[in-house]
Amino acid sequence: MAESKRFGMALGGGGARGYAHIGVLRVLEREGFRPSVVVGTSMGSIMAAFFAAGHSANRVQEILSQMSFWRFLDLNPLSDMLNFSELVRFLEPHLPRQIEDFPIPLGITATDLVTGTEVYFRQGDVFQAIRASIAYPGVISPIWVGEQLLADGGILNQIPVDLARFLGAERVIAVDVTPLEVLREHPQKKTWWQQIFRRGTDTNPIQNVYRSVEIMQIRLAEVKLAVSRPDLILRPSLEGIGLFSFQQLEQAIQDGEAAAEGKLEEIRQLLVMESN
Repeated sequence: MAESKRFGMALGGGGARGYAHIGVLRVLEREGFRPSVVVGTSMGSIMAAFFAAGHSANRVQEILSQMSFWRFLDLNPLSDMLNFSELVRFLEPHLPRQIEDFPIPLGITATDLVTGTEVYFRQGDVFQAIRASIAYPGVISPIWVGEQLLADGGILNQIPVDLARFLGAERVIAVDVTPLEVLREHPQKKTWWQQIFRRGTDTNPIQNVYRSVEIMQIRLAEVKLAVSRPDLILRPSLEGIGLFSFQQLEQAIQDGEAAAEGKLEEIRQLLVMESN
């Protein structure tokens, strides 16, 4: 096989939809392509950490298939929804503690709510970086790191192509797991109960907050991608898979595989370095 060009993967956030990143990596591995740099935002930061630690797509699926999402929920109404210490206990056996100890360069994004600026983690405690990056507005509280109040990286940089290039990637494959099409819902006829009491997804305030945040992130991501252009962008379909559809691991992975398969010829043209 011809030598492949040095490339990076920029993995977008999107909750359970981020499982699709595993399917993309599986296709790349099958073709003999291994990323030289991996960066991620929110759920993409967890996937990026697994890949940068050297785990194969099959191994990551095996690890995550043993995970119960309910294990990480904190049902105490006075505390965070996420039991992060439990998440660390789950991840700790599989990841180095310090970002600089990963065999593949890793980058993770967050947002400083004090200054309104992006924060890039390229060294330090990987679990602190992940905790900041997954602090989704309205679900997981931000954390203080020094004088910075850090929250979800997707607030400002949903798919951090620029970070991948900063870390040395010659080519960048971006994976967008929250395309706007995922959010479109066809109007459905309401039951008599919904018509009388005006109950449905269109009047669910919590769901509408999440939807509003997603739409803002997606529109901002479009602007960012126009400025920091990836060499190739993959958009898995992920129909019917929501932010919290963690039980749909296999379907999300299959959608990631399908997206990579559909662009396979472009991937080969992008990454194969022709021999003289």
